[in-house]
Amino acid sequence: MDCFYEDGLHFTCKPGCRYCCGVEPGFVFISDADLDRLSSFLHLSPREFIHRYCRKVPMGSISYISLLERENHDCVFLEKYGCSVYKARPVQCATYPFWNTIVADRQSWEREADWCPGIGHGELHGREEIDHLLRLRQGVEPAIWESY
Repeated sequence: MDCFYEDGLHFTCKPGCRYCCGVEPGFVFISDADLDRLSSFLHLSPREFIHRYCRKVPMGSISYISLLERENHDCVFLEKYGCSVYKARPVQCATYPFWNTIVADRQSWEREADWCPGIGHGELHGREEIDHLLRLRQGVEPAIWESY
């Protein structure tokens, strides 16, 4: 089967665009590795980090950990000039928009471009890089609330 992004895909975040980090309600699920990285970055224990910056999201018989949102749906770490934890941001954030659901086919990519102004513009990301980002997300399970 042909890969529609064989020749790469253009994407660069547009200055001032904050849509994927807020505006609409959503979840930023964090893995155990994300939790370790973020809590270390902020000089907090994982429990302190969860208490200050996370919420419990029930999903069937277990609950996952997601970053808090402000009332306007902005991520708790979104500041005027961008992400305040950018260097330690969750894998979910670091790999956007190169998620399986978005790069599944050209239609999915174009549908995402309807609201993301950076898709189709800017830096060319090659297939190898995109495949690497997809692998980064594979097997990354959200942290389970009850573990903390």
